[in-house]
Amino acid sequence: MNNNHETSTSIKNQYDEWVNRVCAFLSEVSPTLGEKGTHCATFQSKPVLDKHPDVIFLGFNPDEAWEYYKEDSTPIRFYEGNEDFYKNRDNKRIWRVWKYEDSFKWANYTTPVEDGRFVFFNAIYFGTKRISDFLVIKGAPEAMDKCLEYTREVIQEIFKPKCVVCFSVRDCFDRLSQKFSFTQVKSINTREETGPNILNEALYRTDNKNWKSIHTCSKHVKKGLWDSIPVYGIPHPSSRISVDDMGAVALYLKSEMQKLGI
Repeated sequence: MNNNHETSTSIKNQYDEWVNRVCAFLSEVSPTLGEKGTHCATFQSKPVLDKHPDVIFLGFNPDEAWEYYKEDSTPIRFYEGNEDFYKNRDNKRIWRVWKYEDSFKWANYTTPVEDGRFVFFNAIYFGTKRISDFLVIKGAPEAMDKCLEYTREVIQEIFKPKCVVCFSVRDCFDRLSQKFSFTQVKSINTREETGPNILNEALYRTDNKNWKSIHTCSKHVKKGLWDSIPVYGIPHPSSRISVDDMGAVALYLKSEMQKLGI
């Protein structure tokens, strides 16, 4: 019990200090980026501070334009998350990343998306529709680079999760891999990796038309090591991806995460 309490206290203290530095950075830099450089306080879910979370779900940049640096609520976002996330998480048209939640349910494996087991936030803290919209702003590349350093710190030194799942292979996994030199990176065809399991699942679910042809999936994911933490890049659900492909990804992550004790 004492060890758990000490771990929780240590995580909370480190996180508090990290949030103070990030908020100071945002308050200083955001006004210099102009009208389109407004920042968002990055966290969509609440952080897990009483233990090390199982999974970090990581987007790259938030599709938001709220001017948090002008409000006293900036630090609150790092502790309470985005209230819209909790109000509308079931609305998959708004929170498209949680289309994968249905896929995990189909795979009979909801552990990684249960509250208290995951943290969901963005690697950079400035909200624009596309990352390309942000990077054309004067000073933005330097600001982005600083955000990524803060993200590395909170993941590697404070949260210390069992794994990281990047929403988007190209925009999130590949960018982070290039900056932080992921090791043992490989591209994985979900059909080849999970084919037998997918076929077996499909045979038991022939009453569900959405899943009859799931064994034909062919989407690629990526896997690597970020220092000692396994990190996965999966297709962003806002891209053109079928429920079959999302099911294949969920089954692949299930097999990987269970090996990690999740």
